[in-house]
Amino acid sequence: MASKKPPLTHFLCLPLITEDSRPKLEKALEAFKEDVCLGHSNDTDHQALIHPKAIRPVGTLHFTLGVMSLKEDQLSRAIDHLKKLDLVSLINSGDPDAALSPTSTTLSTGLRGLESMHAPEKTSILYVAPSDAQNRLHPFCLALQKTFKEEGFLIEDDRELKLHATVVNTIYAKGRKKPPSKAVTILSNGQVVSQTSNEPSEDRSAGHGPNANAPLKFDARKILEQYCDHTWVDSVRLDRIAICEMGAKEITNNEGEIVDERYTEVASVGLPA
Repeated sequence: MASKKPPLTHFLCLPLITEDSRPKLEKALEAFKEDVCLGHSNDTDHQALIHPKAIRPVGTLHFTLGVMSLKEDQLSRAIDHLKKLDLVSLINSGDPDAALSPTSTTLSTGLRGLESMHAPEKTSILYVAPSDAQNRLHPFCLALQKTFKEEGFLIEDDRELKLHATVVNTIYAKGRKKPPSKAVTILSNGQVVSQTSNEPSEDRSAGHGPNANAPLKFDARKILEQYCDHTWVDSVRLDRIAICEMGAKEITNNEGEIVDERYTEVASVGLPA
């Protein structure tokens, strides 16, 4: 009998949302939703259209470097490890000329194009890959991932690291039965006043990654052709590494309106500017 997989509790990532990038990405995602979503677009080819709830909220955008199943003591050790990293050495590890460049520790990326996680005629996930002209981001991410693997914090995964920001996942679309989980209500003064949500648990491998088996699939060929050269944002300066809890939390205002979703960062360290 196969052993039960451990529940996923956290993930290591590079968040894409910063004070500077948020308005740009909000505008890009809203324009995308208006263009491709049912009830928004004027396109009559409904096979190529997407349910609005499948579009991921801007606050959830990130590059995942690995997932974790951590108990409290393991989480504490993972946080300590994160805080003790020699970030400059990791950033420069893939650049033999880094010592000659005084600005070589700044990491940034563009977001261009649109790709499918599966066969495009029957997919449930679309994502945007980084546009890294200097080829520095991927080597850094591999080096960072390696340090967490060596310490035993990451779930074993033999697949090649594929940096991507998910912008569409139909597992979140209307009609899927979703167990209750937590949300965060924030008043105008910043006070957290409630913890209720219908956001599904992130521990459901059936709906994520290349082996996803979400019940709702669509033909994305037309959308992929339209957005193959699309620029979502010219450049985002990556400002931190974070360990986040699984399961995005809905952010509501004091009227109870959902205004965003975000992953809780249990720890983060700033990247060099």
